[in-house]
Amino acid sequence: MKPNSLGSGESKLETLISYLLIAGVIVSLILETVGLILFCRFYGHLSIRLEDNSMFIQGQNFFSFLHGLFSQERLWSSGVLLMTLGIATLMLTPYLRVIASALYFVWKKDARYITITLFVLIALTVSLALH
Repeated sequence: MKPNSLGSGESKLETLISYLLIAGVIVSLILETVGLILFCRFYGHLSIRLEDNSMFIQGQNFFSFLHGLFSQERLWSSGVLLMTLGIATLMLTPYLRVIASALYFVWKKDARYITITLFVLIALTVSLALH
């Protein structure tokens, strides 16, 4: 038995998940930075008016909020869309991590971890859909 053969599958999963989490944070940071720059160029300041309901998720679930965000033309040039996508990317990164874990455990045919991971995935999906 080779010394590195034990647990090599788990280390591949950990490596994949770490790259996924790092990529999510970097993409989110880039979107936020570009969005802030565009917002500042469009409005000339960084303050947000509380009367502008286009930037709030009130009364909607996360998925319908994102869908509605893409239909608002004026947000494309103001940078709000990029900032919102940055936050959404940051929120969805752990969600993608759970999906990657579930696919890995399905590939490994590990029923116990498939069940646990699918439970976590369902809980995350319901949480995003209800809030």
